[in-house]
Amino acid sequence: MGRIAALDGLRTIAIAMVVAYHVDNELVPAGHWGVPLFFVLSGFVITGSICAEIDRNGGLDLLGFYRKRLVRLVPALAVVCVALLAVGTAWAQVQPAIGFYANYARTEGVTLGRLTHTWFVAVVFHFYVVWPLVMKLIPAQRRVQVIGALTVAALVWRAIAIEIMSPGWVYNATDTNAAALLVGCLLAVIDLRRIPLAQWSIPALFALMLLPVFGNTGSMILWGGFLAVGLSAVAVEYARHAPAWLENRVLRKVAEVSFGIFLWHYVFVRSDIPLWSAAIFTIAAALASWHLVERPIASWEANQTARSNATSDRLLSESPSDSA
Repeated sequence: MGRIAALDGLRTIAIAMVVAYHVDNELVPAGHWGVPLFFVLSGFVITGSICAEIDRNGGLDLLGFYRKRLVRLVPALAVVCVALLAVGTAWAQVQPAIGFYANYARTEGVTLGRLTHTWFVAVVFHFYVVWPLVMKLIPAQRRVQVIGALTVAALVWRAIAIEIMSPGWVYNATDTNAAALLVGCLLAVIDLRRIPLAQWSIPALFALMLLPVFGNTGSMILWGGFLAVGLSAVAVEYARHAPAWLENRVLRKVAEVSFGIFLWHYVFVRSDIPLWSAAIFTIAAALASWHLVERPIASWEANQTARSNATSDRLLSESPSDSA
């Protein structure tokens, strides 16, 4: 699957929803539904990438896959954690974040302070670990059936979990958030026709985030997840047809540094500083993270991969042929 520029625009919309919620969850009581949009996007992009590699090469380079994902997540997160340790944040709050189990730490009542939002990173990390192993086992001709069945099972489990598990578990756990991830995975392997009125999915998501009924209290925050996931799926399908406005240069630039914005905004919003200062510091930290940490390390990883591939190709070309 080639890169779809419009998905970057959608990623910017997702980060805007989450940041708005953290800034003022009374004005934007359900902006947290930007997180399912992120999950659906992640499932779609990662599954499309895995399928493309398997179809092209006849297999999946697991070590290469894991290396790329670690390079994407760990350096930027580590910088945030080190910075917070330097200003006196307790190791007990940092450890779940850097250990990628912040979501389950939250279900146990651990207070993570300015790293509370890293529960999302933990869910994504767990998905990155497990999903390529699953994909290697699925025959190419059975992808739709198997991923479809897994998606239905995940959706059913989330519905059951709402009734039998704690609200904290449903909101934070990887198993209950697998529904959104798998919906994205399924989108990557099915060929849908254009969905009628799909262009209204994004305005609908914005409307949803302003409705108190899907906000911070009551069971509707959990059941509302199904509506958010459904609208997110339609939005991704809409974006996959590359609407020009989602390919806007500004939206794409924001998406480029969106991980840094996600990591740093909560740190500053939850600090005792004015909101305008938090905004400036967030932008500065996200840009620094991208230019000084994320992009250089990603470039290094890409060069290492290219060098390794070139060496493999040379060895293959130099090996004696079977007919010799």
